[in-house]
Formats: sequence, C-alpha cells, structure tokens
Amino acid sequence: MTLPPITPFPFGEKSALGRPFIWRGQSPLPPRHQAALNVGAHMWIPNAFACDTILIDESVEAVRTRIREWWEITDAISARKIVGQLLDGMHSSTFEVIAPLVAESTRKTSGHDPEAHREFLAARAAARGDSPGYWVAHYNALYNLRTAKVLRNSVADRHFPDHIRAWDLGRLPFIVRTGLRAGYLQEDECWPMLFAGLDSARNYYANWRQFAHGVVIGRAYWSAITDIGTAGDSAQTAGNWMNALLVRSDSPWRRLPLGAEEDPERRVP
Repeated sequence: MTLPPITPFPFGEKSALGRPFIWRGQSPLPPRHQAALNVGAHMWIPNAFACDTILIDESVEAVRTRIREWWEITDAISARKIVGQLLDGMHSSTFEVIAPLVAESTRKTSGHDPEAHREFLAARAAARGDSPGYWVAHYNALYNLRTAKVLRNSVADRHFPDHIRAWDLGRLPFIVRTGLRAGYLQEDECWPMLFAGLDSARNYYANWRQFAHGVVIGRAYWSAITDIGTAGDSAQTAGNWMNALLVRSDSPWRRLPLGAEEDPERRVP
C-alpha cells in the first residue's frame, strides 16, 4: 500500500491539535496493552478519555445512553455482537466489494459504468437474499465520494485503499471501554477483544500513517452513505484527529509505533 501524504488536511483554528491528550501516568501499561488501546486513540480526544487506562470517568448512565442511541447496545450480548462485527469488517466488508467497481468506473474502463454496476449489485443481493437497496446505496456513496473529489489529493488512485479496516478496528476500543463502564463487559474479556483488534490492525497496516489514512477514508465513506454533503466535514474532522496523533509529541502513536516489532512482548528471541 502506497503511503499517503503525511498531512492531507490543514490544521485549522479548531483543530484537535489544540486539545491535550490525557495521560494519567499512575502505572504504565505493558506495551501490548497500550498498543491495543492506541488502535482507538483518535476517539480519545473528542471523548476526553485517558490514553493509558481502559477505564473512563463518564457516568454509567451517560455511557449507557450513548451506546444505546449510537450503537443499539443494551446488554452484554449486544456489546459482544458489535465487537464481533467490527472485527469482521462492519463497514469494510461492504467497501471491499464495491471499491473495485467504483475504481473501474472512475477510470472509465470499457464495460464498467455505474448503471451496469448497480444492476450487478442488485442481482448479487437478490441471489444472496440481501436488500438490493443496501448495496446500491453503498455503491452510490463511494462513487459520489470519489467523483465529487471530497477527499482532495488523498483520494487519488495511488492513495485510495481497497479496504477501510482501520475505520472498523479504530472504533472497537471505544465500544470495549464504554461497554466495560456500562457494566455490560468484564475486564477479563475486554483485553482479549482489544488484543484481537490490535493484531488485526497489525496484519492490515504497516504503520500509523497507513492506519490514519484508512480512518479518514472510512469516516468520509460512512458519512456519505447517509448524506454526501456531510462527508467533507467528516473527513476534515478525522484529518484533524489524525494530524494530532501523527505530529504531537504527547500522542500515544508517537510513543509506541504500530508495528509488532516495536512491542517487546511479541518479539521472538
């Protein structure tokens, strides 16, 4: 995967670069535990979560309300289900089917045009028992995202990813931490979930820059599914988070690189 530009978005006056990362520093986590939390680090600034603990300070009632309204999580079963879906590629699995089609369409490859692709996806959905509207809507979202040039230079063919696993994996630590605070998950089951997310991130990405690129593209795509008009702002917001993580000296990403070779607990003698 070709590395994207390191700063694809301007910082802006309201950039997350101006907000401090919260470090409790009472007892440093082992590197593997810290790295597992770092997979979701882009969500720690906007939610005011500490970087170096699985615990959060938000009230139980507030957390339960948020994850119920945002994720339809109301108990341990629904929390574990969402974790499983994120590990399996909640949004990326669909993206991985439609991205090659959109790429060929935008290149104007002979035999590839949006209408033919929509017919193919509708037939595919019917054969699988899926809703044709779901697949066509996701295709339209990505096609509009690319042709509208919402993502500027980051959406160039040489930088455009064939998956957005970072978008799914990056949300997993938030679900685990809030699920724990809500009382739906137990800490002894949370860390294996977080380690699974970390291992998957390491399998898909060589470094945090690549991971950041996936989060930005994924968030823009997620927004475009509902309203293409919001995709640019969503990408800008994610870009601010990524810039903060990539360049700030107090960033968890600067303290511990993504690569497995940087984790002493995973080194082979």
